[in-house]
Amino acid sequence: MTLHPVNLIQIALMTIAFLGVVLTLLRPRLHAVTALLAMSAAWMVFNFLEETAGFRQIWLVTPAFRLAYPPLVYLLVRGVMIAGPALRWRDWPHALPFLAALALTPQIELVEHAARISLFAYSAAALLLVRRFHNATRDMRSDARTIQLNWMVAMIAFYVLDGVFDILRMDARWLHAYWPWLDTPSAYAFQIAVSLVFVGVLIVLAVRHTRLFSGLDERVLEAWAEGRAAPHSPDDTAVASAAASVDFKRVETAVCDGALYTEPRLTRQEVAAASGLTERAVTLAIKSATGRNFNDYINSLRIEDVCAMMREDARTGRRQRVIDLAFTAGFSSKSVFNAVFKRETGQTPSAFAAAKDATPAGAKSGSADT
Repeated sequence: MTLHPVNLIQIALMTIAFLGVVLTLLRPRLHAVTALLAMSAAWMVFNFLEETAGFRQIWLVTPAFRLAYPPLVYLLVRGVMIAGPALRWRDWPHALPFLAALALTPQIELVEHAARISLFAYSAAALLLVRRFHNATRDMRSDARTIQLNWMVAMIAFYVLDGVFDILRMDARWLHAYWPWLDTPSAYAFQIAVSLVFVGVLIVLAVRHTRLFSGLDERVLEAWAEGRAAPHSPDDTAVASAAASVDFKRVETAVCDGALYTEPRLTRQEVAAASGLTERAVTLAIKSATGRNFNDYINSLRIEDVCAMMREDARTGRRQRVIDLAFTAGFSSKSVFNAVFKRETGQTPSAFAAAKDATPAGAKSGSADT
């Protein structure tokens, strides 16, 4: 048996995938990751056998795997953002296309067409789910921007590009006359190497994110989507606006007088408990009075607090670091603080601090580091 460079990459991918299975197997929220890694390992095993042991002549299995990945990527996205197990018994229909493809691999063109549809349909559904997650968390958590899933969007985009490359390499034979490299062993080795990188990065990001974030109740995303879609009559809107104005005073009293906004991971649930309102009433009150979601409202109060502390420092001649003031006000991320500060004031924190230091009224010159 002769091993080629691509076979060594396959062995490396099998090893990394099996290691990922071990790391994620005992974590229910990552069971979709476990399934995807196990599928990657199995895919490489069959690839290896087809190329080195003639298994292709017995049963051509690998085309069916193109129908296994799209639903697993979607379930992976859902599992990372939702509390509880990533895979449930009711998810079994997602496996039907793959199981059917195992029996239809002689009809390879049919499997390829189904794989293309599955790739784009599931990827679009995953991106829609991420968008819904971002919007829901901004209505619920003050640290929404620190747990946003931009890395997940990048991962999905990377996965789609890899899938498109696979389509060009395997299915778009007419293109090979213009781009001969697609039909070479090096193109195949390149794609396997990309898959190896994808698997490694996926393991790191998934494990790291779930350590930082406990996940949302799945009903929250469903309720958020239904609430956005529900129509309201003008009379209902007027009544709701009047009630929201009264409720906002209670929210403002609870958040400002009790300095709740300084809690780094303040949630809408905590504000609701402190103000004696329901979570939905808190959301409606803030939206009606400020036009902001929960996350932006809390962060605006934090920025006001930081600016007040910076003015006081300029008045007294103190030289506290701006990032220390940010942490005191409730921020837990330097990058999020800088972005929110620029959005709220139109200046960077350092520029704002320098301007306050340079004002007359007895302020001493100096600068603050972020």
